[in-house]
Amino acid sequence: MARRALAPFVCAVAAIATLGAARGSQDVTSTSLLAIERWVAAVDQHAPGRMDAAVRTVWTLSPAARLELIPGMELFLKALTGKATVIESTPPKKRIVEIALDRARTGANRFLERAAVLHADAAMSSAHAPAQPAEKAIRPPHPGGHPSPFFPEGDLILDTDGEVIGNTGRNWNWTFARSLLDLVAPRPAEDPFVEVWYHATTANMLGNGQYGEATAHLQHAAALLPEDARLLFDRACLAEFNGLSVSQELLTDEDLSAMRLRRNPNGVRSANGPRVSSVAAQTGIPPAEVANAEAEHLFRRALSVDPALAEARVRLARLLDLRGHHQEADAELTAALAASRDPVVTFYAHLFAGRANRELDRGQAAASHYHEALVLFPDAQSALLGASQTALLGGDVSTALAHVRRLGEAGSRTDAITDPWWMYRVGAGRNTNALLEEMWAAALR
Repeated sequence: MARRALAPFVCAVAAIATLGAARGSQDVTSTSLLAIERWVAAVDQHAPGRMDAAVRTVWTLSPAARLELIPGMELFLKALTGKATVIESTPPKKRIVEIALDRARTGANRFLERAAVLHADAAMSSAHAPAQPAEKAIRPPHPGGHPSPFFPEGDLILDTDGEVIGNTGRNWNWTFARSLLDLVAPRPAEDPFVEVWYHATTANMLGNGQYGEATAHLQHAAALLPEDARLLFDRACLAEFNGLSVSQELLTDEDLSAMRLRRNPNGVRSANGPRVSSVAAQTGIPPAEVANAEAEHLFRRALSVDPALAEARVRLARLLDLRGHHQEADAELTAALAASRDPVVTFYAHLFAGRANRELDRGQAAASHYHEALVLFPDAQSALLGASQTALLGGDVSTALAHVRRLGEAGSRTDAITDPWWMYRVGAGRNTNALLEEMWAAALR
């Protein structure tokens, strides 16, 4: 069932409430005013897409500096969005309201969008810095159950090829940027920029392997834009990634057994129920069959909104083939090949069509699809292996060996230029640069 978009009033109040919840007994002081002035100046001066002084200002904000922003930020956002109706009495408060009203006159939405781009650019720049430990020294209270977006809760797992190597803190720039876009009026879903921002920033996360950040990012996006085709596609790609072996390797056999027992209505459970490891609990990765079912469901929803999404159709077909629905998979791939203009998507379609037709004992059709895949990417290991196996099953040993020799000649390169399969897991992250350019251009309009 699709989740309903949040009502504009609820969105705006909740976003402001989370910013002010950590204030506690703090009040707006001259220090708060200075912090707001510096932040507003950074938003005004930032050139979208540039690693400029404004990005460095935000990137280097310490936890203590962020704490100073909270009291003034609550007042600033209320005034910016027309919710500060009482004339403020103290000079710092008056000045913050003046600054906010000045920005409102030139467009509150525009300012919020530019601020979201600044913090996205800061988050993407800091993503290339060494991982930072989770911040535990400062954790302001959040009465009412609303944590501050300046201090996101929950750590992220760091892993390499299925081996956990540590934890890192969530990037506060993402949570804060999302809270700002929640305030876009009349509703975030009605502003095209919001969708562009979420799709581009998600692509960046997926392209850089930040799947933990992407999970929270897309959960928030789903509440705002539950029926957006591109975001449904992104959510499906993330679910599909969770079903791939690279994700499943993070789960132990005990984790999988416990999770399957929880989902089995006839399973006998102990008094406390089966437990999973801390890694499984922290990542939220389900068993492959659950992840794949969710991905299939979301790809279908994306296609119901936009039937022209060829890559969604190709990825849906891979999941169908995996479940043994080879005929249905082949039909989806035939439709995708007729619509696709992207060579990478076309490669995937031929690769999966080769697999499906091989399972259907259509050796000639399978060989033809692998041939077309190799026309696009002659050194692709995935297509060479598929073509070799198909030839061997058909009794054509010389052709099978020729493909194996080609593998040796191509060397050991395993990159997207040689074989797009190596980039399959990143979904829209393959097109990060173009999508970010679209976002930055939209912010300048």
